[in-house]
Amino acid sequence: MDTKLKKSHKLAVIIIALIVLIPAFLLVSLYPTMEEAMLKLRKESEEQIEAEEIQQEETLQLFVDANFVNYAMEASYYIYGQLLNESGTDTADFSVLQEYGWVSDYHRVYEGAEFIARYVSADGEKSNGMSNTDADDMDNRSFKLTLIFDAYGNLAEITTEGIQLEEYYGEQEPLYELAMRSEKQYQENVLQYNTEHGTTISGEQLRPKNFTVQFALDPNSFFAYGTGYDYAGSYYPTDPEVLYCTTGAVWLVVAMAVLVVLFAFLLPFVKSLHTGREKLFSLPFEGMAIIGMGAVSLTIGMYFLMVHTTRWELTSAFENHLPEFLGYEISVDMLYLLLRCVNFVGWSLGFFLLYIMASGIRQMVVRPLYYLKNQVLCVRIVRWFGRQCKKLYRYVTNIDINEKLHASILKVVLANFAILLLLCCLWWFGVVGLIIYSVVLYILLRKYGEKVQTQYHSILHATEQMAEGDLKISLEEDLGMFAPIGESLELVQQGFEKAVVEEAKSQNMKTELITNVSHDLKTPLTAIITYVDLLKQENITEEERKSYIATLEQKSQRLKVLIEDLFEVSKAHSGNVKMNFMDVDVVSLLKQVRSEMDEQIQSSDLQFRWNLPEEKVVLSLDGQRTYRVFENLLNNILKYAMPHSRVYVDLIQEESEVQIRFRNVSAMELDFDAERLTGRFVRGDSSRNTEGSGLGLAIAKSFVELQKGNFQVETDGDLFKALITFYR
Repeated sequence: MDTKLKKSHKLAVIIIALIVLIPAFLLVSLYPTMEEAMLKLRKESEEQIEAEEIQQEETLQLFVDANFVNYAMEASYYIYGQLLNESGTDTADFSVLQEYGWVSDYHRVYEGAEFIARYVSADGEKSNGMSNTDADDMDNRSFKLTLIFDAYGNLAEITTEGIQLEEYYGEQEPLYELAMRSEKQYQENVLQYNTEHGTTISGEQLRPKNFTVQFALDPNSFFAYGTGYDYAGSYYPTDPEVLYCTTGAVWLVVAMAVLVVLFAFLLPFVKSLHTGREKLFSLPFEGMAIIGMGAVSLTIGMYFLMVHTTRWELTSAFENHLPEFLGYEISVDMLYLLLRCVNFVGWSLGFFLLYIMASGIRQMVVRPLYYLKNQVLCVRIVRWFGRQCKKLYRYVTNIDINEKLHASILKVVLANFAILLLLCCLWWFGVVGLIIYSVVLYILLRKYGEKVQTQYHSILHATEQMAEGDLKISLEEDLGMFAPIGESLELVQQGFEKAVVEEAKSQNMKTELITNVSHDLKTPLTAIITYVDLLKQENITEEERKSYIATLEQKSQRLKVLIEDLFEVSKAHSGNVKMNFMDVDVVSLLKQVRSEMDEQIQSSDLQFRWNLPEEKVVLSLDGQRTYRVFENLLNNILKYAMPHSRVYVDLIQEESEVQIRFRNVSAMELDFDAERLTGRFVRGDSSRNTEGSGLGLAIAKSFVELQKGNFQVETDGDLFKALITFYR
């Protein structure tokens, strides 16, 4: 990582730290303000609760079983009959009431409630009353049920005072309908009694007329099941958690969390920061889910810690006794400060976890398919399992027709046996599985057969193309069991192509060889013929004769060198050269060549730079042939190097090899392939006006390769480099 990238990464770390720490610092800094708002709301709630408690005490009610109305109605009939008997005007017949349990209901009401009843006779002159309590006690009762019957025996009015029935909540119409059930029941009982006993009792006799009865209940009565307030009131919270929500502290936390999430989404878009792809932000989806749950849990926990670490709660908790540490009392202010520091650390950690989670979600949103494939462990496991199944399928179906055919067949049989054995263990489920397996097996075999058929036709088509002479065939598709045949065909194709290229190259070389040899042999031979003709003339002087003879000797020597070089390079290429290997000091050999060619070197205008080691470099070589290699290379440099330039000869030795490098700047432009220079009868000047056979580099290359070395020519513009590598 370069310095600029490191600096940008450090800057990103600082920015992320600020994104996490600043919201935590702001929250903790606002603790006193939020606590003050919470205490103000708490005081207002307590005042409202106190006012409503006073109001609710005035509306205290008794919750009563709704069946109490039916009991009161049935008791009213019996009480009315008793008052009739006491008045002496009429005698009540209680047969119906006794037959159908109305008297028992009266006694139940008598035990569970207090009542006062008053009857006014038909003439209105005489009244009679009945009660099981004093009138003063009845007036002091808060929970009453009153029944008023008119002169015709109809229920004129039914009211409740301080009573709230279980089902009907004291509404007038439901109460009336509830009371009329007893009236209907009484008429049905009278008819049934007359039918069963053959009597003619009139139902009108016991129907209460001009009758009022009031029942009072005690909270301890078995008809009641508790007291309460009719006025439900409003909800005024006093819990700190709810009060903090009311003050807006929750929304402040949410706002800070949203800011952290926004920065986590937007910060990676600043390319210069190089953030968003760190390993911490590229966890698998499951890891991000765990971190997300941790962030949410920590945030909730920090909220409750914030709520319950206020100065007010600490003062209330340690009002009488301050906490101690190592014998020293810790003041509330100090404890409050320490807890705020803990809150700061907790909020920072929570926001950091939230930042990590948001960064992971960002990657999922930006590259959903990539994230799904590579960052979700469940998907990766499913994909891995799918790949293993495919591998197993390919392993089973990979039938090698070239060899090990019995092993391939055995794989298929064993796989089929394992599947059938598993299906047989499933009892009747196995039958269904066997049917499904058979269908799937048919589909797979059909698909596999079609694939084999396609592969066979591909091989056949390629073979037919090659038979017609088309060597540019393509067998890139999967050939399955025919892959070995396809590989062989590709090798045949490559061999044919290589043979064609080599043949074309050989023909070109032969043509070029004939042309070059003809030219190089023809030039001195023509000169020899010319000077022989001149010598035949009788009128030439002695000096001219000597000059012609010297020229003939020079041209014949050149012709001899050409023929010897051609013969030598031919033997080298054919491998008919006998090599005499011995331990040779390459450094000494180079110095020997330099010494013997010193006159030519000094007479040239080139500056040689010899970089040779002081110690010996001994290799197993043919000294004579190696000497010839160095000599040819130096001759080549002396002929073709740019005048007044430098020539570098370097020897570099390593553990496994020794390399000798010859470098010079060419006088001619090297506008052709460097390897062409190592060809036979190739010269640095295409006009072939310089002396030489054009076989120097070819001979050098051949002799180096015969000694298991490597000879390589490179050009870089007009810079010529000959590299010789000998291996230890």
